Formats: sequence, structure tokens, C-alpha cells
Amino acid sequence: MELRILSPMEDGFVKKIEWNNEELKEAISAKVQDYKGLQYTEETIKEAKKDKATLNKLREAIETERKRIKKQCMAPYELFEKQVKEVLAIVDEPIQLIDSQIKEVEEQRRLEKKQKVLEIYEENIGNLKVILPFAKVFKNEYLNVSKSLKSITEEITALISKVNQDMDVIEELDTKYELQVKDMYVKTLDLSMALRENARLEEVERKLAERRVQQEKERAEAEKRAAEEAQKQQDVQLEGQISFNDVESFEACMNPPESEIGQCISEIGKQTFEECIARERQWVSFEANLTMADALALKDFFENRNIEFKAL
Repeated sequence: MELRILSPMEDGFVKKIEWNNEELKEAISAKVQDYKGLQYTEETIKEAKKDKATLNKLREAIETERKRIKKQCMAPYELFEKQVKEVLAIVDEPIQLIDSQIKEVEEQRRLEKKQKVLEIYEENIGNLKVILPFAKVFKNEYLNVSKSLKSITEEITALISKVNQDMDVIEELDTKYELQVKDMYVKTLDLSMALRENARLEEVERKLAERRVQQEKERAEAEKRAAEEAQKQQDVQLEGQISFNDVESFEACMNPPESEIGQCISEIGKQTFEECIARERQWVSFEANLTMADALALKDFFENRNIEFKAL
């Protein structure tokens, strides 16, 4: 089972192809010198095309000969290569058969080891199965022959311990966003990212609270301005409705003589006291130093007593 080259022997291979390259190179170099200095014009364009065709013909002849020699040189190698591939095909068949069996055995070994890793996980995971599923714990490198079950056990138990500690830290935050923070931790298994999520949510809440306070302040100010504007308008209306210029007439109206009151009382049998008082009504002008509350009370009094009043 040894490949031996019978023909040609080592010294039988073509070492060099002998041809008149120097002679041809010298002749062609001398010939092309005639073309280097040429300047073609519109009148001599036909000569330019003729010269180009001559050079192309020479080039094609040289290329054709090169290809012919190459084919002759490659012919024995191409036959040899074909024969070698036929032999290799015979060898490849059992190689592939053996390789498939090796892969099958190795795959079975990997499956068995993965099952052992799963058993290690189940023995140690406790109540973290939802947070830390097997898919997050398992690594493909665990199936390598060089990775021992002891080292795998140490890695898995260390990870479970870390997750338990991190979850304790999150619960100790006593944050209203505990669910969101835990969700971030479950996605990343990164405590720092979970804590940053809590800080982000708290900052969002703080800004929303500040915004609500500002909006409430602006609403209160707007209501105050509206009330002040309404009060101003009401004051203007009252100023037009109530005007007292004659203080003495006002006092006389508010303090009638006892004789008039007595006369009204003596006639109660015939009519009510109000009717008695009302029979002596007359227009009285006066002014008074009132607060707005006083003015409103006076207005109500006039309206309740059916007293007409108008602006002067």
C-alpha cells in the first residue's frame, strides 16, 4: 500500500522547455522600435489599423504555441490526478463510515453528560427554577471531555448562590417597583442593571410628581386669576347699581320718625306692616363707605324688600 511513480523517474520529468526565446525576443524588440516613434494622423489611420493587426497576429501566434505546450505538459499530470482521485475515493468510503460511528458515539456521550448536568441542576436549583431555568444555566462547554462534573457542579452552585443573594438585595430595597426590578434581573442576571432600572423608575415617578404639582399650581393660579377677574367685573356692576350721595336722605330712610312707624302700626289691622311702610316709598340718593361684602348684603336687602335701586 505504497504509491510509487514508475514513469517517468525523478530525472525523467521535463526540467526545462527549450525554445528560441532570446532570438525571438531580440527580433521582436527591434521590430517594435519602429512603432514606438510613430505618430498617426487622420490621413494615416488606415496604416495604424494595419500595424495593429500585424502585431495582434504575432501575439496570437505566440499565445497559441504556449497553450499547445502547456496542454502537452499537463496531459500526463491530468491523467495521473484522475487516477489518484479514483484511489482516494476507495479510501474515503471507510473513512466516512468510521467517522459517522465516531460522531454517533460522541453524540451519545454528550447526551449522557448533558443529562448528568441536568441532574446537578435539579439537585441544587431549589425555588429558583422559574427565575433561573436550565437553559440559562447550561453551557455547551460543559459537554467537552476536558470539563469535569466537579467543576460543572461548582459553577452551577456558585451561580445559584449568587442569584439568591441578588434577589435578597432586591427585596431589601423595599421598592414599589420590585416586580419590574426582578423582571430586569431575570432577563439579564445582572444586579447592577436591575438596580439602575429601579433608580430609573423612581426618577420617572419623581418627575411625574413634580409635573403634577406644577400643573396643580398653575391650575390654582388660573382659578385665582379667574376669580379675581370675576370679582372685578362684579365690582364694576355693583358700582353701576349702587350709588349713595345724600347721607342725610339715607339716614332718614333707614331711621324713619317714630310717629310714622306708629301710624303704620295702628293700621296693621287693615294691612300688613310692610305694606304700611311701603306706602311712603320715595327715591333717596346717598353714598356709603362699604366693603364689597357690605355692598352685596345691601344689594340682597334691597332685592328681598323689593326696593328699586339704580345708578346715578
